[in-house]
Amino acid sequence: MEEEIIIKFVNILRRLGKNVGINETIDAINSIKIIKERDFNTIKAILETTLIKDFSYDNSLHRTISKNENKYSVTGKITQNQYISSNLLIYSPEESRIKMDNLKISMRDQIRWKKIANRIKLIALSAAGHRSKPKNNGNLDIKRIIKNEPRYACESPYLIKSIKKINKSNIVLLCDVSGSMKDFFKDSLLLSFFTKRIIPKTEIFYFSTDLRRVTNLFQVTSINSINLRKLVSITSYGSGTKIGETLYTFRRKHGDFINRKVNLIVFSDGWDLGDLRLLEREMKIIRRKSNLLIWIDPLLDNLLYSPLQSSIKIIQNNADLLISPSLLYKTKIDF
Repeated sequence: MEEEIIIKFVNILRRLGKNVGINETIDAINSIKIIKERDFNTIKAILETTLIKDFSYDNSLHRTISKNENKYSVTGKITQNQYISSNLLIYSPEESRIKMDNLKISMRDQIRWKKIANRIKLIALSAAGHRSKPKNNGNLDIKRIIKNEPRYACESPYLIKSIKKINKSNIVLLCDVSGSMKDFFKDSLLLSFFTKRIIPKTEIFYFSTDLRRVTNLFQVTSINSINLRKLVSITSYGSGTKIGETLYTFRRKHGDFINRKVNLIVFSDGWDLGDLRLLEREMKIIRRKSNLLIWIDPLLDNLLYSPLQSSIKIIQNNADLLISPSLLYKTKIDF
């Protein structure tokens, strides 16, 4: 009986244009079963958390929407963190695709994210390998000195200096486009575009409730040439997120991209509604198999933000670097 009611409610949300998937529906049904003492407010909170995720959905909205208004738009409330919340319009995936065409990107935004991409390039090219090459300003290379000693018999040894060759690592970029990251979608676009432009071998994936490889959409010469409609249509834009399952799917389906010559960059707020044990396990595996695991969290730029979620603590313990975009923009980081 409860399952049927939830499914009917989900169908209503879908008709209103809300992108509610199977995973969200299953989460809602399981959550209702777990809570024994239920009242109206408890059920409402469960449905908001599992189906709408980060949005507070107002049921009185159905009575206020006029027939002449766009049938895809609904009003809601988004909470960026535990201190600040603001009202805004929430659009369905169909409406989102239309609004993406009006996305405004300033020159200042482009300069900022181009510099961040250059910082990432420096990190990617900073991994010293095992091989060395002669260099006058390097360190004494004892092996080369001994190897060349027969050439200078009965003479003072010829001192040879060398430095470690730098391994030019590749980049794999994972961008979170879930509901909690909607405010940073423009940043995801800019990071993806400039990283691909500056480091051509970069592979790009977007994830929410599923994972999609979108590298080909960023093989363009201008940020304005990105096909936003196609990008939003092939990803679960604005839906929920289970980062642990995403990393597992990435490792299972695209495991060839994980090796010691790859730096994995994740652009996400780290808000995981899935299994935290799975998140920790996958991060440890990927960290062990890759060169570097770097996590860029845009919420860290907010001075009022306090990363108290368990998922953030797991990320902090298992990533080589957890950093905000602003700090990455201002600071040169070497490994």
